Amino acid sequence: MAMMSNVLLTLFFVLMLLSFFFDRDVLNLASGIENGNLGFIATALSSMILFFITLLACSYALRDKKKILYLFSGVGLSYIISFILKFLVQKVRPIESGLSSFGFPSSHATVYFFIFAFIADQSEKYKYLLFALAALVALSRVYLGLHYLSDVIGGGLLGVGLYLLLRRWASI
Repeated sequence: MAMMSNVLLTLFFVLMLLSFFFDRDVLNLASGIENGNLGFIATALSSMILFFITLLACSYALRDKKKILYLFSGVGLSYIISFILKFLVQKVRPIESGLSSFGFPSSHATVYFFIFAFIADQSEKYKYLLFALAALVALSRVYLGLHYLSDVIGGGLLGVGLYLLLRRWASI
């Protein structure tokens, strides 16, 4: 299992590095897809309401106070570390928005991939659903023009990596 995790993390890291070369092309492709329904779905995927519903559903699925505490602590830590990295890296977002002007790594991707990794390790039942949700949230950020592909891949790597570190450090 550890070998597979290392291989996947290495693969995603290489993918992130390669995506730096194609960031602008992927963003142009995503912005060229004009669809009102897709825009609505992408906006809904990026909403705080979905985030809170996801946390509540995961808490219900875990049903263990200690695990729920680890989940919430890990989500908070993921957000804080992604925020700190934004200001260390200072990679400007593709478009000017009301958000911080820095986009790498995507906090949405970091947090949702942390949640995915946490729940996947706790329950086989929900791992594919949460992976799909994390991937869709990450891609919605690119579609909305708020992040480059490398931002969301980097955020996903950070989220999974933080979970693996937390799992090693704390007995979850």
